[in-house]
Amino acid sequence: MRPTFARHSDMPGPKVYNLWWGDQTGIRQKGITQYTLSPFQAKAAPKMIRNYLFNGYRRLAGEAIFWIIPFGIGYGVYTWARNYEEWAKSKAGHLALEGHHD
Repeated sequence: MRPTFARHSDMPGPKVYNLWWGDQTGIRQKGITQYTLSPFQAKAAPKMIRNYLFNGYRRLAGEAIFWIIPFGIGYGVYTWARNYEEWAKSKAGHLALEGHHD
């Protein structure tokens, strides 16, 4: 079995307009504009805390109905079950449920 030649493989050669992934050595393509930002002008996170306080509050308030109601239902069930278990294990619970308590 012979190894394949580069000219028969799927890798584009020098006369192909679209280059291989990440290849920066070819001709510049038409219609593609690249913009860069000077590192002296870029701010990594301007007003990040302030924007989070207002925008984050707005977003969380919009989603509150989807997590407050299920949390409230779950907490209510948990509280009811805990109180019922304490009552069922007490002397009054045993007498009311006709169990034996010595």
